[in-house]
Amino acid sequence: MLYATHYEPEEFVQLISKKNLKVFERVYVLDSSIAGIVYMCKDDENLYYMDRFIPSKEKEAEFLNLDAYEIHQELYVKINLDQKMRRKEYEYKL
Repeated sequence: MLYATHYEPEEFVQLISKKNLKVFERVYVLDSSIAGIVYMCKDDENLYYMDRFIPSKEKEAEFLNLDAYEIHQELYVKINLDQKMRRKEYEYKL
């Protein structure tokens, strides 16, 4: 089972350089309807991610009022649920 771990940009770059991991991206939408790109890489045990949200002009003020920890918490839940569903889909195909 992979566990999702959030990294800041500098840490993420160091991690992929050190472990030579392949980076991929996914788009996640927060409950506030603000979408963000999440860059990810994984090894045998963990899924590492770095997120970047660039809100539209209409959502910019709302985004600036969101708590960063709440964003990370919501994103963590969404990523782990997504991973669980992807594993189930893979197991179903086998």
